[in-house]
Amino acid sequence: MKYLGIATTALALTLFAAAEDTPQNNNTNQLAVANTELQSTLDTKTAKQGDPVTARLTDSVRLAGTELPRHTLLIGHVDTVQPSANKGVAKVVLTFDQARLADGKQIAIKSTIVGVYPEGTALVAPIPGETKVEQQASGAHGYALNSALDEANSGTLTANGKNVHIGIGTELQFEVAPAAESAGASTGK
Repeated sequence: MKYLGIATTALALTLFAAAEDTPQNNNTNQLAVANTELQSTLDTKTAKQGDPVTARLTDSVRLAGTELPRHTLLIGHVDTVQPSANKGVAKVVLTFDQARLADGKQIAIKSTIVGVYPEGTALVAPIPGETKVEQQASGAHGYALNSALDEANSGTLTANGKNVHIGIGTELQFEVAPAAESAGASTGK
């Protein structure tokens, strides 16, 4: 019985040590809230897959030792787009995966859209640890937002019976982290 207790304790300590040494592949502890303003108009009626989309930071953001100063551009693109046909559903899927600093340096990021608001909205911080967003169509703009931290894209905007049309100055709120595969920054264009 004495040896069984010692063996059980040794096994428990080994498992605990192994768990401590296992690297965590979760960016949730590195997330930072980023408030931005859209820099161009986005409309499902005219947008095409691959079209660039940019949003400018309205405040500085600190990411794992890297400072993204105010006015840094978050650079993305349209993944898929579906205009509204016959008063049907319109949908646009966006991915923002780069941050371009004022000096042109680009940093790979993982971003998730956690809110879309009309220009001039007082943004509130998202709930810490929130990994999935399902923003219902609001009266202010009428678009629904679905996004999740574990998805490759940044978010999906949909509208019933009309095209998704968000203009310059629309406020997008992100949760941003360094890209998992990013070992550093690359030189921008």
